[in-house]
Amino acid sequence: MEDFIFTPIVLAVGIGIHALVLRRHPPSEAPLITLSFAGHVVSGIVQVLLVKYYFKGGGDMLAYYEFGVPLAELLRADFPKFAPELVKAFFQSDEFFLPANLAGGGSTQSMSAATAFLLFLVGNSLYAASVLLGIVTYVSQLMIAWALREYFPRDRQRLVLIGATLLPSAVFWSSAVLKEPLIMAALGPLMLGLKWLSLGKHRALAVLLVIPGATLMAMLKPYVLMTLSISAAIFYLWTRFRVSEDALKPFAVIMALAIGAGGLVLGSRYFGKAESSNAASSLASQRRVGYQIEGGSNYQLDAPAPVEDVEQRSLSQELALAPVALLTAFFRPFIFEARNAVQFVNALEATVLLVLFVQVLRRRTWSGLIGAIRGSPAMLFCFTFAFALALGTGLASSNIGTLSRYRAPMMPFFFTLLLVLREVPQPAPVTGQTTLTPAGAGR
Repeated sequence: MEDFIFTPIVLAVGIGIHALVLRRHPPSEAPLITLSFAGHVVSGIVQVLLVKYYFKGGGDMLAYYEFGVPLAELLRADFPKFAPELVKAFFQSDEFFLPANLAGGGSTQSMSAATAFLLFLVGNSLYAASVLLGIVTYVSQLMIAWALREYFPRDRQRLVLIGATLLPSAVFWSSAVLKEPLIMAALGPLMLGLKWLSLGKHRALAVLLVIPGATLMAMLKPYVLMTLSISAAIFYLWTRFRVSEDALKPFAVIMALAIGAGGLVLGSRYFGKAESSNAASSLASQRRVGYQIEGGSNYQLDAPAPVEDVEQRSLSQELALAPVALLTAFFRPFIFEARNAVQFVNALEATVLLVLFVQVLRRRTWSGLIGAIRGSPAMLFCFTFAFALALGTGLASSNIGTLSRYRAPMMPFFFTLLLVLREVPQPAPVTGQTTLTPAGAGR
């Protein structure tokens, strides 16, 4: 019954939000934005149907739901009493009292607590919860476009909107009761807040956007926050160097270091593996665990190693696997690897991305490619964030299905990068003299 009550209510609220969003954009962009909105809503419903009827009740989403329902009922029974305890659980405290089971510890515990609050809002309806998250991530992906697009020439801003909001896998995996949609929900506010801070505008509001987003990432996916902090520091520094007076540049360097260090410290605080082993052995250990689990779409980057070898893994050994890891993270599954309809759709998208990548390499020289990325703070951010996160997820994963989900937060940035780089700048029209616009002008 809750599905029939709360899902239409959530959808009505989403339509209202969509109507407000359309007012920010010219009519020519309305079809793209509406397509993104519809994709997120439909994906939220399809995700539940797939988990319940195609995958026969397996998967993380139903596990979070089963733990979240009793906790949501506790909130309805006595919100002032149990809400603070659930907040403690979300922040991974060991000292909380809840007369109901809470899944696991670490980020799983945080996700279970977040699911409980979400189900509290939507009457325990899994459909409504998925649609609600889809609507939130729809707005967040638009915020990514708002944060990036003014750093591109006007004729490329439509491509930025497409790249940030319309990649099918990013839309699909952003609309479910899982960790990745919450990470995607945090990315947009973080990006917009960072942009305002880099320009010295709306500082108070920017902080209100950045702090909750960074906290959510630290609880659920700390390695994404650590990657983002490095990319954000580069973005901030490059932006300030382009708009600041020379006297302000030392301050920009200090702020960039603070942004990078702050994210790394906060992320490592909740990244348990970072405290017990080095990064190389951590990545190798995650692969080794994956190799031992049977799966229809498993893959191996290297031969399974004994535990003692994994513990002694060096960074150079991991980096030797980087080319294969990056190829896997960005462009797999290949068409011939698809074993079911879901994998086939995923493979079609990966093939399109591979074709776009080849077109970029054919249309630009390496020096032109590097110059284009280096010449734009937004493109430099997209490259750094997508490359670093692809390397980490590619080295740590061993299953195409889970990799498709884990890489979803980085894919809008990678897609945007490909779409923009694919369009080679055209020479300016000749007006009397044969003077051409430099290839990097306008960025």
